[in-house]
Amino acid sequence: MPVPWTERTGRTPGGVIGAWFNVVVCAVLVVGLPIAVLSRGQGALNIAFAVVLIAVAVAMEVLFVRNLRQQLARRRGE
Repeated sequence: MPVPWTERTGRTPGGVIGAWFNVVVCAVLVVGLPIAVLSRGQGALNIAFAVVLIAVAVAMEVLFVRNLRQQLARRRGE
């Protein structure tokens, strides 16, 4: 199986550590992005932007959690 380019560059953690890192960082984004947007005002545009950011961050979180589960299953040999 070919190695992804992110693991070849040496700039990002790979494997289970990288998957945990992605999950934690994205969880911070799920909480932080809407707070940052909504703290600036309550305009309709800001609320719509916060909703879009939440949707994108949640989709990324689902993807990263799926990747983490695959990494953990691979490590256990399943």
